[in-house]
Amino acid sequence: MRVLITGGAGFIGSTLARAHLERGDRVTVVDSLVTGRRDWAPAGASFHQVSVGDPELERVFESDGPFDVVSHHAALKDVRRALIDPGPDAEANILGTLNLLRCAAAHKTGRVIFASSAAVYGDAAERPTPEGAPMAPISPYGISKTACEHYLSFFAHNRGLPAVALRYGTVYGPAAAEESEAGVITIFVKRMLAGTRPTVFGNGEQTRDFVHVDDVVSGNLAAADHASAPWAVYNVAHGVETSLNQLYRLLREQTGYQDAPEYLDRKPGEVLLNCQDPTRIRQELGWQARLSMREGLASVVAAYRAEMVPASAGAR
Repeated sequence: MRVLITGGAGFIGSTLARAHLERGDRVTVVDSLVTGRRDWAPAGASFHQVSVGDPELERVFESDGPFDVVSHHAALKDVRRALIDPGPDAEANILGTLNLLRCAAAHKTGRVIFASSAAVYGDAAERPTPEGAPMAPISPYGISKTACEHYLSFFAHNRGLPAVALRYGTVYGPAAAEESEAGVITIFVKRMLAGTRPTVFGNGEQTRDFVHVDDVVSGNLAAADHASAPWAVYNVAHGVETSLNQLYRLLREQTGYQDAPEYLDRKPGEVLLNCQDPTRIRQELGWQARLSMREGLASVVAAYRAEMVPASAGAR
C-alpha cells in the first residue's frame, strides 16, 4: 500500500507509521512538528513538514501519491487549553481536516481513516457506549471530532471518497504526551518513580476506557485492509471501565510507590464516565484489544524507569 499518515511524528502516528513500514507498505509522513518530533518519524518514510491546513499539502499528494490509504492523526489534543480558546482547535482540527479531505478526493485516494475519539459521546447515558449512541460532546475537542466525522460522512457519500472513523478510547503507551487525556498515566508513572506525590483532579471515580497504542495500531491496520465502504464508524477500545482510583492502585503495584494521591477539584470540560462497546469492530473486522491493563502499564513503567537510569548515573 501507499500510505499517507498525518501527525506521523506524534505518539500514535509514528507508531502506526512503523507498523506500516514493517509490513512492507510505502509510507509518507506529514507533520507540522508543532507537537510532533522529527526524530519520531521512522526511517524509511518520506517526510514532509507541512500543516494539514496548508495549501502546500496538495503538493504532497502530487509528489508521493496516489495513496491507497490516508490515515489522519494530525490534531490539537489539549482539551484544557481548548476550553480557554477553542479557535486554534477548530482551525487545526476542522479546517485542517477539510483541506485534507479536499486533497484526498481530488487525487482519488482509496480510503481515509480518521482518528476520532470517545469525546464525541460526551457523558453518554449508555455504557459500554455503542457507535449508534447520540453524539453529544461537552468540550471543543469533542465538538471538533464530531464536526470532522460529519464532513467525512459527507465526502464518503457525496464525493466518492471512502472513509472510516475510528473512535479511540483513552490511548496510552510509553510516549503519550502529558497534555493528552492519557497523559494521566504518563504523569502518574513519572511522579511515582521520582517519589513525588501525584495529583488526582476530582474524586478519582471518573472512568476511562484505556487502550494501549499497540492495540490501536492493529485496529488501524484492520480498518485499512477490511473496512466496508463508503462509510464506517468503529469504537477502538477495550470495553472495560477503569476509574482513576483503580488506575492509581495498579500503578502503585507496578512502581512500588506507597503514598496516596493529592485530590484537587475536578477540571471543567472533562467527561465523567466513559466506556465504549467494541462489538462492531470485533464482528466486522475481527479486531479486539489484546493487551490487558496490567501488561500495558508494565510497558509504560519499564520505559520510564529505563529513561531514569542514565539520569541517575549521571548525577553520581
